[in-house]
Amino acid sequence: MGAAPPGVRNLFRAALVIFVITIVIGILNGTDVWEPPRNTLLTHVHAGTLGWITLAVFGAAIWMFGSPNDSGTSRLANFSIAALPLYVLAFWSVDWVDTSIQRPIAGTLAFLAMVWMLVWVLRRKRMADWDVAELGMGLAVTFLVIGAVLGVLLGLQLADVEIVDPATAGQLSEAHPGAMVAGFVLLAGLALIEWLMPGRRVPTMAESKSGVVEMMLLFIAGLLFVAGALFEVEPLLQAAGGLQLLGAVVLIVRFRGELAPGRWSGPVEGIFVRTAVVGLVIAVGMIVYLISQLSSGTEIDELLPVLLTFDHVNFIMVMTNLIFAMLILTTQVTEASNRAIFWAVNVGVVGFAIGLITESAVLKRIFTPILGVGLLYAIYSYLTAPDAPAREAAAV
Repeated sequence: MGAAPPGVRNLFRAALVIFVITIVIGILNGTDVWEPPRNTLLTHVHAGTLGWITLAVFGAAIWMFGSPNDSGTSRLANFSIAALPLYVLAFWSVDWVDTSIQRPIAGTLAFLAMVWMLVWVLRRKRMADWDVAELGMGLAVTFLVIGAVLGVLLGLQLADVEIVDPATAGQLSEAHPGAMVAGFVLLAGLALIEWLMPGRRVPTMAESKSGVVEMMLLFIAGLLFVAGALFEVEPLLQAAGGLQLLGAVVLIVRFRGELAPGRWSGPVEGIFVRTAVVGLVIAVGMIVYLISQLSSGTEIDELLPVLLTFDHVNFIMVMTNLIFAMLILTTQVTEASNRAIFWAVNVGVVGFAIGLITESAVLKRIFTPILGVGLLYAIYSYLTAPDAPAREAAAV
C-alpha cells in the first residue's frame, strides 16, 4: 500500500460528510424520538450505502489500483462526489414534491459514476496480474454496476414507468438490495480485509488459490441470489446461501492466525480490521439463516428484525470498521481517540443489533446514542485531523 493518489482523501471527506445524514436520522429513529416517513428512511439507507460506503470504496479502489502521481483520478473522484450525493438527495426530495422521476434521473448519474469506476479499474492492468484484494475489489465494483442497473429500473418502476408487470414489481425491489448487499458490500468487505490486514502481504492470485476461490464463491453466490430473487427460484437462493457459507469458512481458515487472541493487542487499525472479519462471518451466517427461513415459507415481514440486524452488522461492524482503518492511515488522529471510536462504535452496534433482533425498545434506546455519538465523534476527528504524511499512510 503506497501513498494515496489524488482524489482519495476528497472521496473519504465527502463520505464522512454524507454519513452525518444517516447517523442523525438513525439516532432520532432508534431512540423513538421521531418516526421518519418512508422516503426519509430510504434517504437514511442510501446515504449509508452510497454516500458513506460506496464513496469510501471508490477511494479504496483508486488507492488500490492507482498511483500517487495519477492526476486523472481527481476527475473520477469529483464526478462521483457530485453524482452519488445527488442521488441520495433525490430520495429525500420525494417528500417535498409530487413526483419521484428525479430518482431515476439522479440514479443515472450515479450509474455513470459506477460504470466509470469499473472501466477505470479494468483498464489499470490485466486481470491476470491482479492480487487477491484487487480481484475482490474488481468483482465488487462489477456487482455495484449490476445493482445500479436494477436500481435505475426500480426507480423508473416507482415513477410509474412500467418496466415489469406491476404484479412482479416486488421481485425487482428484492433483487436490487440483494445485489448491493449480498454482492457489492460483501465482496468489498472481503477485498478490504485482504488489503488492510496489518503485517501481511497481499498474495497474488497465483500464490493464493484459496483466496481466489473465496472471492469467486461470494461473487457466484451474489449472482445466484439476485437471479433467485428476480425470478423467484428458491433453489437458486438456497444455492447462494450454501456458497456464501462456504466462502465464510474459507475466510476463517485463511485468516485464523490473524484472529488468535494474541493478535488483538497490536495497532488499532488491525483491531478494526479483525473486528470486521468477525462481523462478516456473522453477516454471512445471518444471510444463510434468512434464506433458510424464506425457503421454509416464512413471510419476509416476519423476518424484518433479522434483516435490520443484518444490515447494521454489515454496514457498521464490517464496512465502517474497515473504512475507519483506512482513515487511520490517512489522518493524524491520536491512538487514544481511535480506540475511543472503536469501543463506542462497536459496543454501540452490538447492543443495538441485540435490541433489533430481540425487538427490545429499551436496548435500542440505550445503545443508539452510544453508537451515534461514537460515529459523530469519528466524523469530527477524521475531518478535522491533518493529513498523515505519505510515509505514515503507507505503513501497514
